[in-house]
Amino acid sequence: MLRRVCALTSGISRKALTRRSAVGAAFGLAGTLVAGSVRAQDAPPIEPIGTDSPAPESPVEIEPEATMPPEDVPVTESVGGNDSGEEMYFAATGHNLGLPFLETWRGNGGFEVFGAPLSEARYIADVVETHQTFETLTMTYDPDQPLESRIQSLALEDRVIRGIASTDARKKVTVAPAGGQFFPETGHTLSGAFKDFWDQHGGTLLFGAPVSESFSGKNGTTTQVFERVVMDQAKDGTVALRRLGAQWVKDNKLEQDQAFVPAPPNNGQTTLVRAESGLRLRGGPSVDADVRVLLPDNAEFIAVAGEHGDWVPGYVDGYSGWVAADYLTTPSAVTSVAIDDWDLSVWQGVALGETNVRAEATTTSKTVRTIGDGTPVVVVDWVRGEEVVENSYIWAKLDDGNYIFARNVGRAAPIQPPPVPDDRPVEGKWIDVHLTQQLMVAYEGRTPVRTILVTTGMPGWETPEGWYAINNRVENETMTSGAIGAEYYYKLENVLYTQYFTDRGHALHYAWWRTPETIGRPGSHGCLNMLMADSKFFWDWATYGTPVIVRKV
Repeated sequence: MLRRVCALTSGISRKALTRRSAVGAAFGLAGTLVAGSVRAQDAPPIEPIGTDSPAPESPVEIEPEATMPPEDVPVTESVGGNDSGEEMYFAATGHNLGLPFLETWRGNGGFEVFGAPLSEARYIADVVETHQTFETLTMTYDPDQPLESRIQSLALEDRVIRGIASTDARKKVTVAPAGGQFFPETGHTLSGAFKDFWDQHGGTLLFGAPVSESFSGKNGTTTQVFERVVMDQAKDGTVALRRLGAQWVKDNKLEQDQAFVPAPPNNGQTTLVRAESGLRLRGGPSVDADVRVLLPDNAEFIAVAGEHGDWVPGYVDGYSGWVAADYLTTPSAVTSVAIDDWDLSVWQGVALGETNVRAEATTTSKTVRTIGDGTPVVVVDWVRGEEVVENSYIWAKLDDGNYIFARNVGRAAPIQPPPVPDDRPVEGKWIDVHLTQQLMVAYEGRTPVRTILVTTGMPGWETPEGWYAINNRVENETMTSGAIGAEYYYKLENVLYTQYFTDRGHALHYAWWRTPETIGRPGSHGCLNMLMADSKFFWDWATYGTPVIVRKV
């Protein structure tokens, strides 16, 4: 189902939605896997510290001297810092690998056979399957199949087969060579090193039957095409799957699909960049690796959980890779505002790192003062100001009339139900949304059963006040702004747990781009953004007709 909605983050590209919301230039899918070395652009720090002048054009090299040679770069990083083997994260491509595909991937040869994932696992509603694309093939999971055949792979397109195998190679035969195997369904045979590889690493389920005979290729290689993969044998006899995944992604115009854009590591650890001149995110744990982007000071870097050496793998705003460990810091614990000091009419928070307070909502304005990490702030309004980094233009207006860039403040007020007016429902399930406090409460009668932080509409896209009710529910949704000519056009596939409450497309739903540190301040295109556990709760708890009451006070 395709709905027009206004529900997303301030990091929405004018061309299409990506996770690349806050650090500047986009780079091709998986970096060097698709387009070779990517160019780095010197994005400015989020807010230059202690100066009114811009950051230097050529930042100093702020990376450790001790480096790991590129040939020793581990191809994967364990997620969770344990030996459970339940999930892996690939910083080179920015994707997670877990259920339902990890065991099959690992048991049939892992990275050496299948390469890294080029997407997250994604649900395909048309065929009621889960898919995940790797460098060599796309695995599919169908829970309705018998256990032993639930995981298979997508077939190659006919044009791909014809483009690789000549007409002579595709001519059917009737007799298999000695020690070989004949496949009557395709009229082709399999033998030698190709048969050994086929038997050991995937067989019919992952590779399919041969659709050509083996034939001589370029540079002394021998090739054989199968229903689902292409195998190449090098001069030394080594057999490998041809890495067709990146071209398949490009041919199907999936580069901007949510599932194919780099994602944060599951269960990652939130850290902050501490580098006034910016910190280079690299394609590997070495100063010799390509620079993917320059991260601004105070950027949120989601690190793979666990212990690391000089280099830390992870994700930030649509990019994945490695950064120097010395320039990351754990966010300071936010001291909550005491209940007696909680002012429901304003947004109370703290500075996330040392930051400048400006006379106007722009970095070109006079610096009124510089405040330190954890300094309390009181926000009376959220306004549109300078676009400090791409599509990030929200500024916090303070109670003294000055301004701070919104990404530099975190919420510190209590997370508990605000008092409700007397005219609110006294029985049944209903949802209370407090825009000023960025809180949402699930009520049963007058008993609160869950209170959560949300992110509501940003300036110009405010979530509307009023009494509403859930009028549509879509567990797995495609969202679009509806018209390419709109100021911000976006298309987002596979949005989970979407529950609409207005006829204009406002909804409450899971927002993968939010984290515990960044949720709780305005930033959507009108919807109520939630973290995964919260969105799943509201999906299971609410239903059609559940009232949604949105208010500022």
